[in-house]
Amino acid sequence: MMTVVLLAAMEKGLLLMLVLLCAAMAVGLHEAWSLKRGPLGWIVSALLALVGGAAGSFVSSTVLEASIMAVGERTAPLVQSLGLPLMGAMVLLGSWGALRIDGLDDATRERLRAAWSARVAAEYRSMVVFSELLARMPEAGLPLEVSCAASRLVADEARHTEHCARLAEALGGRADATIDDGDLRLDDASLPARLFVARWTASMFCVGEAASVGLLQALAREATDPCVGAVVGVLLRDESLHDRFGWALARTVFPALSDDEREWLGVDLAFAFAHYERMHGRALRPDGAALPDDPADADSYAGASHGVIDPARYARAWYGRLDAVILPGLAALGVPAYEAWALRHEAR
Repeated sequence: MMTVVLLAAMEKGLLLMLVLLCAAMAVGLHEAWSLKRGPLGWIVSALLALVGGAAGSFVSSTVLEASIMAVGERTAPLVQSLGLPLMGAMVLLGSWGALRIDGLDDATRERLRAAWSARVAAEYRSMVVFSELLARMPEAGLPLEVSCAASRLVADEARHTEHCARLAEALGGRADATIDDGDLRLDDASLPARLFVARWTASMFCVGEAASVGLLQALAREATDPCVGAVVGVLLRDESLHDRFGWALARTVFPALSDDEREWLGVDLAFAFAHYERMHGRALRPDGAALPDDPADADSYAGASHGVIDPARYARAWYGRLDAVILPGLAALGVPAYEAWALRHEAR
C-alpha cells in the first residue's frame, strides 16, 4: 500500500514539476520583458530561470519523497497535500534566485542604477556636443578628413548611450536620466565657428575625453561582472580613440588662435575644470597637495564589480590624468591651462 501511495505521489509530483518548470520559464521571460533585454538576454533569463527552477524542484521533491517514507501510510496523504504547494514555492523561488545571482543588496543595486543612469545622460550630452561640433567644422575651415573622422564619434556616443541605458534598466530603470532642453542646443550664433570649435575641443576632448580614459581604466580593473566588463571595455576602447582624435584636433585648431583668443579660451576652460572636478574629483585634493591616498578597503567597495568604484579611488584616477596628460598637454599648445586651473574656484 505504501508503494502505491509513493508512486501516486511521484506521478502527481512529476506533473506538478512540469507545470512549475513552465512557470519558472515564465518568470524568466517576464524578467527579460520588464527589463527590456535584447534577444540574447531573453535566452539567458529563460535558461537561468529553468536551471534555478529545476534545482528547486529537485531539492523539494527529494525532501517530499523522504518525508512520505518517514511518516508512514496514514499520514502520507497529509504530507503530500502540504508538500506539493511547498514544492511549487521552492521551484519559483529557485528560478527567481537564479536571476538575482549577482548578490547585490538593494542599496548597492540602487547606487549602481543611479550611476549608470547618470552615464546615460552624460553620453547623450556628448553626442549632442559632437553633433554640433561636426556641423560647424566646415565653417571653421577644417579639412574634410576631420569631419569624416568626427562623424564616427557621434555614432560612438549614441552607442554608448544605449549600452549605459541597458545596464541601468537591468539594475532597475533609468527614469531619472533626463537632460534639460537647454542642453540639447549648444550653438551660439554670436561665437565664430573657429572659437566654437576651439571651446568644445578644449573642454570636451582635452579635458572630458582625456579624463574618461583614465577613469575607465580604473573601472575596467575592477569590473569583474562579465556584462559590465564588456560595456566598460567598449567605452574604454572608443574613448581612447576620441582622446587621440581630440588632441590631434587641438594641434590643428589652437595654434591658429591669437593671444587674446587664447586668453579667452583659458577663462572658458576654468569653467570646464570646475565642472569636471565637481563631477570626478569631488574636491578631494587641495591645491598643491599630493594625489588622494588609495583607500585600504577600496578593493572591497560594494559595486566595484559592476562599474562603480570607491569615490576616493575614482578621484585619484581623475587627478592623476589631470596632472599627467590634461594640464601639460594644453599648456604645450599655448593654452593657459595652469592659470585656468587656478581660476576654477572663481568660475564655480
